[in-house]
Amino acid sequence: MSALNTDDINELHMKLSILGAIDVGIVVVDRQFNISLWNDFMVNHSGQRASQVRGRSLFSVAAEIDEAWFRRKADRAFELVSRAFIIWEQRPYLFRFPQYRPVTGTAPFMYQNVTLLPLQNARGEVERLCIIVYDVTDQVESRKKAEKQEHQQHSAALQAARKSWKELE
Repeated sequence: MSALNTDDINELHMKLSILGAIDVGIVVVDRQFNISLWNDFMVNHSGQRASQVRGRSLFSVAAEIDEAWFRRKADRAFELVSRAFIIWEQRPYLFRFPQYRPVTGTAPFMYQNVTLLPLQNARGEVERLCIIVYDVTDQVESRKKAEKQEHQQHSAALQAARKSWKELE
C-alpha cells in the first residue's frame, strides 16, 4: 500500500469537513453497537461531544432506543448487507432530541427518518453500521397542519350540508 500524498490528505480532510458540517446526524457503530463516529449534528442536538460518546454503547448514550427492536433491525442490515429504513410514521424518532424552533415549532420533539447503512471493509465484510438521522420535523408539522385544515374544511362542509337538509324539510 502506498503512502498518502498531499492531494490524498487534502481530499480526506475535505471529506471529513463535509461529514462534520452536513445537516444530518451521522453515527457509526460496530457490531457490538459501540460508537466510533458522532458528527456535529449529533453533538448539537444531543448535547454530548464526540469524545464523550466514542467507544461507548449506543444504548447507554441513547437510552430511549428500544435495544431489542433496534438490534433486530440492525442485524438484518448487517446480515443482508442492505440498507434499512426507519420512517417517522413507524417511530417518530430514534434519538429523542428536542425540536429546536421554540418560536415557530410546535412539535414536542424532532421527528426523524433514519437510514441504516452497512459499511464494508476492504475485504467486503460488514464491520460497522452507519446510522443517518434526517430531521423531518418541518415536513411532519406541515403535513399535520394540512390534515387539520382538511378536517376542518370537511367538518364545515358537513355542517353546511346538514343545514341545507334541515332547510329542505
